[in-house]
Amino acid sequence: MLPQRTNLLLQNAYVLSLDSHVPEGVADVLIRNGSIEAIGPRLPVPDLMEVIDASGNLVLPGFVDTHWHLWNSLLRGTVGDAPGRDYFSVKRGLAPHLGTEDFYWSARFALAEAVQNGITTVHNWDHNVRGAEDVDANIQAQLDSGLRGRFSYGPRDSSAADEPMDFAGLDEARTRWTAERLDDRIHFGVALRGPYRTSTELSEFEWRSAREREMPITMHCDRCMREPGCKSCGLTRLDREGLLGPDVQIVHAVHASAEDIAAVARSGTSISVSPLSEMRTMGFPVVTEFLEAGALTSLSIDTLAMPANADILATLRALVSVEHARTGRATLTPRIALEMATIRAARDLGIENITGSLRPGKRADLVLMDMSHTSMLPSGDPVESLIYHGTSAAIQTVIGDGRILLRDGKLVQPSARQAIQSAGERRDDLVRRARNAGTWDD
Repeated sequence: MLPQRTNLLLQNAYVLSLDSHVPEGVADVLIRNGSIEAIGPRLPVPDLMEVIDASGNLVLPGFVDTHWHLWNSLLRGTVGDAPGRDYFSVKRGLAPHLGTEDFYWSARFALAEAVQNGITTVHNWDHNVRGAEDVDANIQAQLDSGLRGRFSYGPRDSSAADEPMDFAGLDEARTRWTAERLDDRIHFGVALRGPYRTSTELSEFEWRSAREREMPITMHCDRCMREPGCKSCGLTRLDREGLLGPDVQIVHAVHASAEDIAAVARSGTSISVSPLSEMRTMGFPVVTEFLEAGALTSLSIDTLAMPANADILATLRALVSVEHARTGRATLTPRIALEMATIRAARDLGIENITGSLRPGKRADLVLMDMSHTSMLPSGDPVESLIYHGTSAAIQTVIGDGRILLRDGKLVQPSARQAIQSAGERRDDLVRRARNAGTWDD
């Protein structure tokens, strides 16, 4: 069960708004009915209002993830460096044996870790849609977590290149899951394979089908490099075929050529960067060049199965360091990096008027961090402190859509704690089923 939305007054916090309309500095934040009602010094205390003394705390927008495969989170601990234990081999061996309940608890497990790391919006990039029950389990998990997000409906895992995506199933899901039922927190997108994983004709059909439905599109672009003679992400081809645009998000553009980058910027296409998984399996993430070209660029976790975690501050720190080393340029500043995980990420998902910064009228998605925590001391510029040495251990409170989801560093929902406590057992059960079916060998 979700916690009730709480009317709150946060007093004397250092407000890091990431919004040009709200100055940064010590102020109060008034939250009513799930929205930020006011930000300013010494706000009056309304009746029936919980007051939190946030002195010595930094309050900032909840982090926004723009690409995360929640469905395979229970595979963490099975993927590793041993032969046959790479991400794709493990996924092929175990994914067919996931049940509907596994989809739900896999997503809940990942989303609980998201809350612990201050992430209040998640783009659930589902590239293993097998049917209505799986879709419903994923979406219900997102709703039950209390977080905001997008559910991008994709194909089955390892579906044949000539197998069309199930757009009829997508239409049925959108009919079942009305905006009211989704609590106005979740919206739909489409995860497409694109012309490097299907035929040109099928890709055009799927792209056209998504656009006829006026749905945002997302696509991995790591496949082209596996083909002979491919020396880029192949985005110029997508541009020539009219597939790029402001409704499209490209993920893993690690091999983008100068022409690819220009096409992305010119078309208004956005880029989602997954630094840790990209460095582990694809190459160095490319951020500086996209930023310098004016392309909208955001941050994503990708998957816990790699194995990885949801520590978004550590991910940002790694990205800034790698970009400086790779390019010798300081284009990616700590503030831009933080924006890639907040307001720029919200813009990527088309919800920048709802979340991503702190401003009266926006929904109350925010994080309180203890500025007296060891990782934050001694502190100078608060943004540099966050990116260069802050850790998730300093997170005290996480509020999603006006609901307190983390208080005093502890998860509020019993079901979130259950998701974490049962993850190992659920993973072991999955491996046992795969072993009995002959698709897994210890």
